Amino acid sequence: MPFDEQDRLQYANAVYRGIFLGGREGSFTLSELLRYGFEHRTGTVIKSGDVEAFIADLYTRRRKIGPHQAFETDLMDGRWFFMNQTVLPNGWILIVGTDITALKHNEKTLRQAAETDPLTGLANRRRMFSLLDRALARMATEPFCLALVDIDRFKGINDRFGHPAGDTVLKHFADRVRHRLGTAGSFGRIGGEEFILLLPGLDIGEAERRLHTLCADIPPLPLGSGRSSIVYTASAGLTAASASDSAEAIVHRADQALYLAKAAGRDRVTTLTRETELAGRIA
Repeated sequence: MPFDEQDRLQYANAVYRGIFLGGREGSFTLSELLRYGFEHRTGTVIKSGDVEAFIADLYTRRRKIGPHQAFETDLMDGRWFFMNQTVLPNGWILIVGTDITALKHNEKTLRQAAETDPLTGLANRRRMFSLLDRALARMATEPFCLALVDIDRFKGINDRFGHPAGDTVLKHFADRVRHRLGTAGSFGRIGGEEFILLLPGLDIGEAERRLHTLCADIPPLPLGSGRSSIVYTASAGLTAASASDSAEAIVHRADQALYLAKAAGRDRVTTLTRETELAGRIA
């Protein structure tokens, strides 16, 4: 697709016109193409929702980065294109696009696999700590609470019923919490029988009530074939994030709260705030 020195499209094949112009014929400037696409929901996705700001930003870079530029763009119809742009000596710009939708979908699949616990289907440690970093970055506008949750006496379950039954318990618990939590937070498995829960937008009291609901009254897990059902419980350590927290600090505090829940007899939620943690150190 060549654009002249005034950024007016001089030629486009049927694929390009179908993507950006809905098949319309005629000569259009790049700005007109982008405005038309924004208005009719075709062409490039403009995530900011402000087409004029997008155009202004584009023109600060369009002819100033160098004679050659390559970039990816996602389209309103779900496709992705890899664009090669060349600024010619006469001031024209030539753009050649290649459909890379299949490649992007493969990348997404691989990324999801790398961030998913294969046993439970929950987010894994890597994904959850990435979400934790994002939550800390938004602390000023969206407070959150974090909990570490642990299945009680899990080694005893494995010893008595076998490791396959233990895996079934992990999946049973993961499914239960995921179903009850819905979209109200993020839940992941970070290793063994230990899980992590992010609850955004809640103060510590609301988060504690939510956590009690998630962990209470876990139904027995039937094993079938005349075997005994597995009765198990879970303990949780809960804390609220503070502005000075690092990821390590807030996880450590939740881990301390979990230890206190275990020491108090298990099957309970224990809360530890930064203030009570500091008070304990001073005492």
